[in-house]
Amino acid sequence: MKLIIQTLLILFYSSSFLYSGESGDLPGEELKKPEEMFDEKPTEKEGLDVSNIIELLKPKNTEVVLPKNRLEKIFNQFFLAELNRDQLNIIGECENNLAEGKCYKVEPNKLSNHFNNYYFYTNSQNQVYSIIAFNNKRQGDLNKCKEKISLWKDYFNSYDLIEKEPKDNSLNFVLTDAPQKNSIEIFASCYNEQFRDISSSFSIKFFKNV
Repeated sequence: MKLIIQTLLILFYSSSFLYSGESGDLPGEELKKPEEMFDEKPTEKEGLDVSNIIELLKPKNTEVVLPKNRLEKIFNQFFLAELNRDQLNIIGECENNLAEGKCYKVEPNKLSNHFNNYYFYTNSQNQVYSIIAFNNKRQGDLNKCKEKISLWKDYFNSYDLIEKEPKDNSLNFVLTDAPQKNSIEIFASCYNEQFRDISSSFSIKFFKNV
């Protein structure tokens, strides 16, 4: 009798293990049939707009363009200011441009080896309104003068100046900062010139409009 009861108990526990469910299932969880799982259609999610992706990937120009300064000073002298006698050595007088003005031959502390003469012109208020720097020595090689023209043009590129009546000419140029108030005009030339008391083979002229 005891053996029969033990046999019945063994059969009872064996049947409970066979129907206990697979590992990882939670009690009460409803399992779907395989055909029901595949019947469901995936919901469409809103896609990412990539229409402008090419534009976004283009390299950006991060170059900062700094404003340029006006040219207000050259050869230790401010335009429309009295002659800077602390920085200029006056070595004589030259022919004036205005009836009530004067012209001074000077030697600036800050000069260029491209020139051997510096004429500073003043108006009736003793303000320097024009400067002419020139070399009166005869030059035999125009290529050297072209190099000087190129160097000065590069120098003036640092200032708020534009080329006036641009021409494809490596022997001269004309620059201005017009239409600004009291605009300046700059003329550089490799041509031989003679006017008033000036004889030049290479010159740069500055005129401040008042």
